[in-house]
Amino acid sequence: MERYTLQVGEEKHRERAAKRANWEKIKQLQIEDARSVSISIYRSKEARPWSDLPSDLLTLIALRLTIIELLCFRRICKHWYAASLTASAQIESAPNQKPWLLLRGNGSKCLLYKESIGHYYLDIPEMSGATCIASYQGWLLLFRAASIFFLCPFSSAKIALPHFLHPQLSDHVAAFSSPPTSPDCIVSVIGRSDAMNLELHLLHRGDKKWTKYTLMYHINHFKTITCATYHNGDFYYLDTGTGALTFNVKNKSGTRYQVIRAKKGGNWLGSERCLPFSPCRDYFEQNKMKKLLGLTENVSISTCGTLVELDDLNCFIRNESIQSSQKSEDCIKLRGIWIHPRFFQIPCDQRW
Repeated sequence: MERYTLQVGEEKHRERAAKRANWEKIKQLQIEDARSVSISIYRSKEARPWSDLPSDLLTLIALRLTIIELLCFRRICKHWYAASLTASAQIESAPNQKPWLLLRGNGSKCLLYKESIGHYYLDIPEMSGATCIASYQGWLLLFRAASIFFLCPFSSAKIALPHFLHPQLSDHVAAFSSPPTSPDCIVSVIGRSDAMNLELHLLHRGDKKWTKYTLMYHINHFKTITCATYHNGDFYYLDTGTGALTFNVKNKSGTRYQVIRAKKGGNWLGSERCLPFSPCRDYFEQNKMKKLLGLTENVSISTCGTLVELDDLNCFIRNESIQSSQKSEDCIKLRGIWIHPRFFQIPCDQRW
């Protein structure tokens, strides 16, 4: 009985040992299969082209980028460019933000400068040979051979305006009441026709042609305009001296003032009216931009100003002309534009 029991016990032990061995083999095979599958999946993911990431994921990334990051993002490939089409990149659009400087010659090569990011180079073909006459809320108003158009330089969004009456501009400045996509946008372009008269050209959104107004202000009484902006139905123009001119869009009439520094509790503009903004002179020079940009003394720069929206009182950076200390034949002429970066997307068939 004992022997028999022993034989039965040994047999069961051998059976159990065999089962354990088989089970270990099965577990080992399962582990190896799992590893094989994992490696296979990892290798398939690793082999997927980086330019073939899901569009939804790329769009979510693009929506969270700053303007410079977005510009780099769009250059990667066509797939990434397409994914960025819904991005707006308006992080820099909050109030109280200093404008950036867009510096260029007469071609399409531009340098974008902000102190916190340094220099960033852009190629903007639409700006080649064009003169910027207004900058506001990320939109530029450009003039080129009787052609005037809006341009967002960062997204290349462009809106053409009706043919302008003059093939050339001289010391003209412009302003627009709101972004060109707004139904109530009004554009004004002002400049001298002769020593006696100013010519003001006005265009409402949807108009097919410009309307011209002649304002009789002698050049001795109203000098070269260095500031143009809009506020509550009036266009404001300031000259190099203390002259100020308003043009009421509804009444189609102009009024000349003299800008005086207000006493405590007084007004900026006369005894009953004050400027809705603070004019800022010599912004380029006060910020030592030549030194920051590494420009030499043989460089002359003309700048186009812009309105800086502040919490208390908006500030308008005037147009400036910084002359070279060298002879004219050795002078390098550059153009600067103060701009708040935006990234506007508009339909391809967008019309004025």
